[in-house]
Order: sequence, then C-alpha cells, then structure tokens
Amino acid sequence: MNRILNWFRLRRLEGDLDRELQYHIDRRVTDLIHSGLPEPEARRRVALELGGATQLREEVRDIWLNRWLRDFVHDLRFSARSIVRSPSLTAAAVLTLALGIGATTALYSLIDQIVLRALPVDHPERLVLFNWNGEQLAETFGSDHLMSYPICRDLQQQTQFFDGVFCRAATTINFSTGGEPRLTAAELVSGTYFSVLGVSPALGRLLMIDDDQVPGSSPVVVLSYDFWQNQFGGAKDIVGRKVLVNQYPMTVVGIAAPTFHGIDVGEVPSVWIPAVMSAQSIPGFETMLDRRTRWMQILGRLKQNVSLAEAKTGLQPWFNAMLDEDTRRTDFSRFSAEQRRQFLASTLDLTAAPEGHSVLRRDLSRPLWVLFVATAVLLALACLNVAGLFLARGSARHREISTRLALGASRGRIGRQLLADSVLLAFAGGLLGAVIAPIAVHALIAFLLHNTAANDLQANIDTRLLLFAFLVSLATGFLAGSAPALQAGRKSLDSSLRERGGTPSGGLVLRRAIVTAQIAFTLILVVAAGLFVRTLSGLLVKGPGFDTSSLISFGIKPDLNGYSGAEESRLIRRISEGLRDSSSIQASAIAHDQLLLGGAWSNSLTIQAGERYITDREVQMNAVSPGFFATLGARLVAGRDFNEHDSLDVAPVNQPLPVSKTGQRAVIVNQAFVKRYSGGRNPLGARVAMGSAPDAKPDSEIVGVVENISYRNVREQWEQAYFPVGTEMSGSNFYVRFRGTPESAFRSIRAILRNADPTLPISYFRTLDEQIDRSLNTERMLAALSSSFGTLALLLSLVGLYGVMSFVVTQRTREIGIRLALGATRLSTIWLVLRDALVMIAGGTAIALPCVWALGRLVESQLYDVKPTDPVTILAATLVLCSTALGAALIPARRASAVNPTEALRFE
Repeated sequence: MNRILNWFRLRRLEGDLDRELQYHIDRRVTDLIHSGLPEPEARRRVALELGGATQLREEVRDIWLNRWLRDFVHDLRFSARSIVRSPSLTAAAVLTLALGIGATTALYSLIDQIVLRALPVDHPERLVLFNWNGEQLAETFGSDHLMSYPICRDLQQQTQFFDGVFCRAATTINFSTGGEPRLTAAELVSGTYFSVLGVSPALGRLLMIDDDQVPGSSPVVVLSYDFWQNQFGGAKDIVGRKVLVNQYPMTVVGIAAPTFHGIDVGEVPSVWIPAVMSAQSIPGFETMLDRRTRWMQILGRLKQNVSLAEAKTGLQPWFNAMLDEDTRRTDFSRFSAEQRRQFLASTLDLTAAPEGHSVLRRDLSRPLWVLFVATAVLLALACLNVAGLFLARGSARHREISTRLALGASRGRIGRQLLADSVLLAFAGGLLGAVIAPIAVHALIAFLLHNTAANDLQANIDTRLLLFAFLVSLATGFLAGSAPALQAGRKSLDSSLRERGGTPSGGLVLRRAIVTAQIAFTLILVVAAGLFVRTLSGLLVKGPGFDTSSLISFGIKPDLNGYSGAEESRLIRRISEGLRDSSSIQASAIAHDQLLLGGAWSNSLTIQAGERYITDREVQMNAVSPGFFATLGARLVAGRDFNEHDSLDVAPVNQPLPVSKTGQRAVIVNQAFVKRYSGGRNPLGARVAMGSAPDAKPDSEIVGVVENISYRNVREQWEQAYFPVGTEMSGSNFYVRFRGTPESAFRSIRAILRNADPTLPISYFRTLDEQIDRSLNTERMLAALSSSFGTLALLLSLVGLYGVMSFVVTQRTREIGIRLALGATRLSTIWLVLRDALVMIAGGTAIALPCVWALGRLVESQLYDVKPTDPVTILAATLVLCSTALGAALIPARRASAVNPTEALRFE
C-alpha cells in the first residue's frame, strides 16, 4: 500500500532524497578537506565513492516504487510521444479497436441488463422461481412458468424452506383519474409481493397481506415512482387519491421505491393491484380461486440456511400429496385415466431467479449471446489487424530497436515497450468505444418491441459498462501487442544491425499467420451473416400466408371501459356497420384473438371421424366472423366459409362448445390440421369437441378447410381450428381491407371509433405489414448486425492481406528483378505473388470450416429453412471472400509484374 501511496507523493520524496544526499556529500567533502585534500580533489573522491548520484537515486526509487510499474508508466509516456508522431497509424488503430470494443461493450450492456443483472432488491441470490413440470390439466392464459393462485397460497405455508412466497401476473388496465382513460401496464400481485422482495415505499405504504384476503375486498393500488412523477407531477398528496381502474374506483396507498421497476425487465408495470381484485382488473375473469386455472408466476425467497436442492427435494412429498388430493376433487371426474396418470407424474421444479422473471429474457437470451460471440470474433479480428499494423510499424523502427539492443536494453524491456504502445492505443480505442457503445445500445433497443408496458433498458454509461470496457481494452492491448513483442525478442542483434535499407526481412511468417487467422474469422462472420440474411429473406418470402398489403388491424376492449356484455355486443356491431358503410373500406372482419402477436388460444380437441381420438398436442384456435378469411385473402381449399347461421351465443355452463341459435355447430380447420389428423381422408363432415375429457361430445362439424396462415408468428406452421364468433362478443380484434392510402384509412377508422365511443381503449392499431416487421424484429436485428459485422470483417481482412502482400513485394523486389531479367513473364510474376495469397486464403478457409460446424448448434435455433452447415451459404461466403481477397492481392501482384529489373537491381 505504501508503494502505491508513494506514487502520489513522489515529488516530495525526491526533494527529501536530494536534500539528504547533498547533506551526506557535503559532510564527506568537509571531512576530506580537513584531512588535507584540496576541495576539487575531495569532491572528485566523494563522487567515486558514491558511484554516481543518479544511480543511487534510481536504486532508492526502486525501493519506494514497484520497478515494473514505474517502467510501465515511463513506457506509456514514451509511447504517447511516439504515436503522436504517427497520426495515420494511430487513427487507423484507434478507430479499428473502437469499433470492436464499442460493439462488444454495447452487446454486453444489453446482455447485462436483460440476462445477467440481478434485481435491485434485498439478497436477490436467494430468490427462486417455481415451475410445474408435467400436465397441469388447467386452463392457461399468460406466458410461461404459470400456476394457480391457490397453489401460491399453499406454498406460502412452507415456512421451513422459505422466508416468503409471492405470485404476480402482468395485465393491461384502463387507468384514469377522472379524465380521459389510457391503457396502462399493471401487475396483479399477492400481498407478500413487496415484503418478500424487501422493497420500501417512497411514499405512503405498499401492499400487505391484509390487502390479499377476500376477493374484491381491497380496492387499493400502488404506483411506480416513474409513473407518479410523469403522470401526477410527483404530487405530494397522491396518497389517498381516488383513481379508476377499468372504471372501478380504487385508492392510491403508496409509491414504490425509485429503483424498483418490477421483476420483469421487459415489462415494467406502472400500477400494482392486489390479486384479490383480479375480477375488477381483468373483466370477465372469475376463476382466481380455481386450482384448474393457471395464470400467475410464483417466486419465493429461500431461508438463509436452505439450499435450492434441499428446498426442491423437501417440497416434493408435499407436492405429491397435493396432487393426490386434487384428483379427489369433484372437477377431476371429467379427466381420463391417462390424463390422471400424467397429472400424478408431475414434479415441482425450482430454479434460481436473482434476475426475476422476464419473457424478454426468454426470447432474447440466445440471439444476444449469438451476437456477443460475433462481436468477440470481430474484436479478435480487430486485434489481429492492429497487430499487423504494429508489425509494420516495428519494421519501420527496426534500426531504432536494434540500436537500443546494442546499447544494452534487454529483449523483455523492448517487448514491454511495444506492449505499452498497444495498450495505450487500446485504451484510446476503448475510451472511444465507450462513447460509441451507448449510441449502439440505443439503436439495439429500437429493434425491440414496444407495447403498453415500457422496458427497463437504459442506454447510458454506468460503472459496470466502464469496467467491462476497461477490461476488454486491457485484454485487447495485450493481444494486439503480443505479436510485435514476440517478434522483437526473436531476431539476433547481429542480423538486425547487418540489415540494410529501410525494410527488414523478418516477421513475414508471423504476418502471414495473422492474415490467415483474419481470413478464418472473416469467413465465420460472413457465413453467419449469410445464414441470418437467408433466414430473414425466407420468412419475408413465406409471409403469413395471406396478402398483408392494404390491411389494417386493431383491437378494442370495451369491458375495460365498463361495458356490459349486451352493451359491448351492440358497440361492436355499430363499429362493424360503420366500417362496412365507409367508402374507403373494402372489407372487414372480426377475430377473437389477434394474429402475429406471439400468443394463441390453444387447447386439445377430440375428433370423431369413424373412430374417436384426441389430438396429440394442443391445437391453435380462434373465433372469427363470416368473411374473415376473405378479408385476409386466405383461400378456402375445401368446403365453405361461416355464415350468419353459424354465429354462436355465449357458452352455457359445462357446455364444451357454445350453442348457436339454430343448433348448428361449425368449425373450419387448416391444411396442417388435415395433414396431421385426417390420415388422407376427406375431413369435411368429421366432428370435433373442445377438450380431451371422456365426456366430450364431438358435435361440431368441420365445414371447411383453409390454407395455412400464421397465427403466433411467421415462423410457425401449426394445426388450427376456427369457430364462429358469438353473438355476444367480449372484446374484438378487427381486420380491415382498405382502399387508397393507409393514412386515409387510419383517419376513416379513427372517425368511426370516435363516433362509437371517444374514450374506447384501442390497441395494436397498425398495418399488417408493420405487424409483420415487428414480429420479425429479432430476425431483422440478427441479419442487420451480422451483415454489418461480416462487411467490417471483410474490409479488415482485405486491408491486412493487402498490407502483407505489399510487404512481400517490397521485400522480394530484388528477386523479382532477377527473375524478370532472366526471362520470366509478367504473368508468372503475378502468379508468384498470388500463390502466397492463395496459401493464406486456403489456410484461413480450412481453419474456419470446422469452426462453422462447431458453432452451428449455437445459431441453429435462430435459423429458418436453412441449416447451419448449409453448403450453398458456405460456398457463397467462401467465393465472396476468395474473390475479394484475390482482388486485394492482385494490386501488389500487378505492381510486382511492373518492376523494372534494372531499377530493382540498382536499388539493391
């Protein structure tokens, strides 16, 4: 520690040393004068006895300071002076490293925020996420890791393993303070939510266990700090104010801490509501206490002395007993023996969840890691490029280095000096990269979907980002400077001093190795770019299976505005009539669930077609109005469309499918359904029933077959079944085929909606082309960034190859002159140079191809209709690389063929 402090008090220490040294010199001189020596002779003898004051000072400084650190600081100072004298090389190296470090830092920033960063709560490392492995035999709505609210309450009693357990479910509410309502992201949470996380209020109080007892008993809300600031101006009297949630009055009881933004980095709630108010927050939801409805994520905090494995093992007996008890409930009689067996075979899993739960993390973890690997390859390529630049700089400085060796400098000392050069440039590149990184992060965040809920991603520079940039810069500096440092220690002093002219003969093997590695890295990135571009292109060509041009979709939620069932149906019919009467609207139709948003209404079906069987996996379902397929432009390949006689009423209790007024049941399936379940038979006339229970009655007739269209996303082709919408509709999504421009159609539709209800909550109001683009955001991000990385890598490798081939031509000028003088042709001279380039290209390709195969599993899940080892893509990438590389090598080759033998020999 004292040696570190000595760096900050070095000037004072040196002053003290000078005074003390002068004191001892004066005393010794005085003693010698008293002994009879003249003063000049006395001072000469003292100087001889000391052995030199400068050497003595150096020895003392070595005691004060770590010598290697002192030397390194001096090396940095010398490097700073020397690189200023080479502005072109400095600019090229700094810019190259800045691009590599900036890209790597930007990707790390997103990975840190989305994948790695723990929640800002007390001891996040003790948080765990519960997951049901097996068949739950439950109705599902939500994303993943879902269980029922009663199970959450059961787990809260397992106090031998947990300090607390909570559950949450994300939703969207219509929030207002008496003025115009707005759709707002919210979370329904148990009363233990804030206490288990250890979150404190910024104002008022947070939700407690007393707020989570009886359904409908706690009309209170907690607001997020940002929502309070943005929507209420940070009003100090916010606690106690009345607000409207879906037109239901509730009271604000507190504001959450400023640093707390929920447990999902991709969906930050603005409002927290007790789970017992789920019926008021989700209109029509009346099954909060039903064990066969899974809709919430459950998390817990382990006791300090309990491990994850111990809790998982200890919970299993309780879980098995709970499963056995569930099978004796009355609502279990409708399940088959096989379903019961699968249910009883279920297990309860626990996973560490210091980062909370996030759908965004699930969707983007693999793509982000793929891009991070790509940026690491790009950074390695930048290091090699800079190493090549330093080798060229070392060639220009070989006389200087040789002279320093002759004067007594060790090879290690010279190597450290060259490392200091690269480290200093790397830190300059890292500083510039840290400035570039937030801009890149902001651009990457723009690729992400933005819905009602905001995300918690930031593009600013923080301590973690700066530390990462510092470490990457340090590693980059050592990697880029290692090759020149090793080269400096290889050459003998005698050969260095014997070399004539400005260009040494050494370092060619190392340069060729660097270029070969650059070509290998470049081919890896170009192949990856080709795969991702082909994936995006394939998905765009495939499309959703219908014509998306001149098509608009939007959703309405009248129940969030307090509409009853009958009022909602009348509103929807009024909007439909307005759309039908508009001159700018060609056709319109209604669907219960919107397409291409990532979700789907799914369930098993029982099929009766000669024999009775159950679908082996859940079928995607939707309820649509007559003319839906015609509006989309999806072709019916067999049978008929729905008509007004197929319109269904609301499902009676315990009825597997709604009953129509005429008693007629109808269903339309897609081609994938026919291919999987019809066995080559004509599906028309077959009957289906919702669910897989033994008492399910297949009394809905398949009346049509529609071509495959995308439901959840463009990638997926799944079995689908469509039913007619009910005459009483709870929320609807409209699909409108328009004439003219999208802008005029948007104006017409908005006018119709305002006329129906000016305060009606509207969601996802956009063209289908825009929705397709949004659904392909991840693929577009991978294609765009990988293409940019591949292009930059190709440019860097071409520069490196050109530099090496120019060096070769310069070094072999005399040889080429002799060959030409002895009768060699210009073409043979070009081949002589290109042969070296071909060897490096072939070597890089040979290294890259196994790496492409090895990295294939990393990217396979992100591809569509193309394999990671697709020969066409690899061949195309190789041809692009080889042709451009040969083009770069041809320039110095042509220059070699134009050498004048006389001038070459005279030069030598």
